[in-house]
Amino acid sequence: MVWELLAVWAIVAAAIVWFVRDERRAQLEKLKERARRYATGPAWRHHVEPAHAAPMPTPQPVTERKAQELTAIQRKFLEEVRRQGL
Repeated sequence: MVWELLAVWAIVAAAIVWFVRDERRAQLEKLKERARRYATGPAWRHHVEPAHAAPMPTPQPVTERKAQELTAIQRKFLEEVRRQGL
């Protein structure tokens, strides 16, 4: 009688272990498939345009401004900071 209970529990334990291992394997297979699709799918590829495809934009001339010159909004901000004592 005892050996029958042990046999039943051994079968139950083996079935549970088999189920858990199979579920893990299935999850890993799904993850591998998702990773393969992510890595090789056309929506995720980095497209590098050739240098000759689009002309380089011409740089716009920059007006030089002295470092000591402040704009009106900068002056107002500094005056407000001085007034508040921050």
